Amino acid sequence: MDYISIIHQFIDGILNYPEKVVIEEIEGNTPKDFVYIITCAPEDAGRLIGKHGATADALREVLSIAAKDNNQRVHIKLATLSE
Repeated sequence: MDYISIIHQFIDGILNYPEKVVIEEIEGNTPKDFVYIITCAPEDAGRLIGKHGATADALREVLSIAAKDNNQRVHIKLATLSE
């Protein structure tokens, strides 16, 4: 499953600078674990996290549901671009 495109569909519409988003897949603990680091512009960090983490939590929930169909686990880490 293409989790990167799911992430882009979810976040590109809410960010001011979606062209600056970098999504990197790193190795998980097991072959069933997928870990993604989402890096965005500092100006978009609040939008990506959301109030009290609501947007980030919703993204994690959507990806968890998609991954369960394939007996996988998806983990998300958020970062901002350094200038």
